[in-house]
Amino acid sequence: LREKAEGGARPGTMAEEEPEKEDQPKGEGGKQSKDLDTVTDYVEQKEMDEGKAKQAMSMMLKKSEGAEVDSADATREKELASVKVEPGDVKVIMKEFEVDKDRAERALREQKGDLVAALEALVAT
Repeated sequence: LREKAEGGARPGTMAEEEPEKEDQPKGEGGKQSKDLDTVTDYVEQKEMDEGKAKQAMSMMLKKSEGAEVDSADATREKELASVKVEPGDVKVIMKEFEVDKDRAERALREQKGDLVAALEALVAT
């Protein structure tokens, strides 16, 4: 132990006389074992590559679906913004349902400015 701690073996010691041996079989059995390891490594690598490819494809699909959803949401918001609402209708909804102005306007816009339909929709929620 002291020899290893000092950074090496002293001349004439047992550690210098016996080089470290790797646990690799020799001959035909060693060749077969090495071939098996190579095949196993290849299969494991292939499985990992397939997993990474599937993961990358799913991420790309999610991003493209997210872009479609974002554009659909933007289109919907533009449609809602173009709907004209009466300030009096907004006040009625705010008073009756005790909601803020944004929620009242949103309910009216979703019902294309129809006060009765907006009231019914808010009752249903």
